[in-house]
Amino acid sequence: MNKILGLLWTLSLLITFYLGYSYKSQSSELTSSNRSILTENALLVDNENIKNTVVTSSKKQTPHNNNTFKVAVVSMNETLDEIKSILGNGMDMASIAKAYNLINTFSKQELEQALAQLENTANDKENLSLLSILLSKYAEENVQASLAYIEEHLTSKKSKESVTLSVIRTWTKKDALAAYYWFINQNGSKGIVANNSNVLNPIFAQLTKQDFQSAFDRLIELSHNSRSTYSAVTGMTKVFTTKAEFSELMERTNELADRRLKDNVVHSWVTRDPQEAIEWIETVEDSEERSKLQEKVLRSWIRSEPTAAANWYLDKAEPKVKQRYADNIIVKWSREDPETALNWLNQQTEIDQGQSTIKLLQSSVYGNTDFVINNLHLVSNDKDMLNISNSIHRSLARNNPKKAAEFVEQSTVKEALQKNINRYRKYKAKRDKG
Repeated sequence: MNKILGLLWTLSLLITFYLGYSYKSQSSELTSSNRSILTENALLVDNENIKNTVVTSSKKQTPHNNNTFKVAVVSMNETLDEIKSILGNGMDMASIAKAYNLINTFSKQELEQALAQLENTANDKENLSLLSILLSKYAEENVQASLAYIEEHLTSKKSKESVTLSVIRTWTKKDALAAYYWFINQNGSKGIVANNSNVLNPIFAQLTKQDFQSAFDRLIELSHNSRSTYSAVTGMTKVFTTKAEFSELMERTNELADRRLKDNVVHSWVTRDPQEAIEWIETVEDSEERSKLQEKVLRSWIRSEPTAAANWYLDKAEPKVKQRYADNIIVKWSREDPETALNWLNQQTEIDQGQSTIKLLQSSVYGNTDFVINNLHLVSNDKDMLNISNSIHRSLARNNPKKAAEFVEQSTVKEALQKNINRYRKYKAKRDKG
């Protein structure tokens, strides 16, 4: 299920990219000047309209044209099956485009008919991608009905959040400010749709495109909720294209008492242009603050260019803290590529390589157990060997008890290791008994 939800997240991004700015100009269901938001009851009325449209259409059929209506339903089923088949072949751009092209030909009535037919199977995982595209398209005509449909027919919180994101991306193209005030009005309600702060990402991306100052004013309004502001800042930085924009937001985040927001901006900036971010950070006068920002650069940059990031960060360290900086590099690098980290470490002559090697092995045990086993010969004392071996055994025992037992048999600290294992088992048994 998590894989499907991950694909839905990707789908919402691909739909947005494919749609671009091709939406037909049409009046907004909810203008920013009005700010009046539909209540939950009104949303349910909109959702009921989806059902009523199809029911009314069927009642209007006379005996003479009843067969025509049946053919239309069969044709709709065949079309939906074809779209599901396309999406089932992979979530690449070509598949999304082909599926959307088919749905893009649907009239409003056909969209409502399709959604009505999916009501009873809306939660089937094979229908979620299709439903996401249908509701995203239907949102061009009726955002509130799309949101109401999600709230009424989807039961999984994660499914609701993913599909809602697609709908909101559509809405923000038309009226981002209306979408923002919808979130503000609904926030705190029991509905999962309204409490999904991820929707602020596309909302603030569009608000920032329109007017940075206005977008930041809206951000201030959210300052009581750290999760909301974090998502909003992520949206803002996604549309930045210049150093000046990042610089201004970095300065303005001082107005918000949330360290994570500044770190979030740095991460986005480093992802876009690490050298540009570094240049700005070098101008920060407060040495403690500058040090914190440099560590954030390392944390982000090491994912894409680990060697460059590691060399830069270690070069910034004064002699008395070089070892601490090296260990910090190793801990972060071990999560991505411990083998390359070890090669880099072996080239550093200004630090205690043995100490940092132990740190690397300890940090890599649970994510890269085989790497640690293959490099145990680098451990020169029994104390460190025993500590690392304890962690290796626990890691192996979770998924491969046989390999864990073999590891103990071959260990150079077998006796001490077995004692620790027995002691841990007794402790765990006693704890489990309560």
